[in-house]
Amino acid sequence: MQSSQRILLYNAMSESVFKRLLYCIFPRRCDLCGDVVPISSKRCDACLHCEKIEGEACEMCGMDKASCTCKDSHHKPEYEQIVAPFYYSDNAVKAVYRLKFNGYSELAVTMAEEIVKCIKKQYHNINFDCITYVPLSADREKARGYNQSRLIAEEISKMLNIPVEHTFYKAYENPPQRNQNARMRRANVFGAFDVNDGVNPQGKTYLVVDDVKTTGATLSECAAVLDSYGSTAVYTAVFAIRKKSARSTAG
Repeated sequence: MQSSQRILLYNAMSESVFKRLLYCIFPRRCDLCGDVVPISSKRCDACLHCEKIEGEACEMCGMDKASCTCKDSHHKPEYEQIVAPFYYSDNAVKAVYRLKFNGYSELAVTMAEEIVKCIKKQYHNINFDCITYVPLSADREKARGYNQSRLIAEEISKMLNIPVEHTFYKAYENPPQRNQNARMRRANVFGAFDVNDGVNPQGKTYLVVDDVKTTGATLSECAAVLDSYGSTAVYTAVFAIRKKSARSTAG
């Protein structure tokens, strides 16, 4: 074996040993939910079996056709389409909750990776001018330490090389969306958002990002605001979509 090959082998072995020592001190965690996993695994078994949205999906609600109930709805969303990789169930709930409330900000990276797979598949023919995200009020963002939707949007921006625009601000502090029915959610977000000074949506095609879609009221309101300012089209993407029969703790 040549000396250069020995050096490469030694470096590789040293790196492997170093990683194992690190994992003894700082256990490896699932890249989706944050649970501790074996050194050889990136994702826990529960996250590997999270319920994915597969097959042909409805453009209005994002669910597969078998689960879609849009035919029973009288409210068409203002956005053009929504995509998501997972249903809001099982470990997807844990992942969102930990990102949103427990400070696991690093989970935004994997969530973005999963969303990007959907974007590349279903929005491959869309030329987005920018990516934006659902805003939080200043008080809520300060208490949480960050806006989880912004973190996800910024990671998607890096992966797709599409600029992030800090489009919206909260016009007033509305109550959290969780534990409200569909009608209350629509009323709760009506007029809640406006566009920041210096932002001009005229003629732009937007991708609006959020963590979870429950009824779609929040995303629809964001799309309506952009439409009122002259945007060309608004598409949306989230990490998880709640089925109508499931109970949600998301905002």
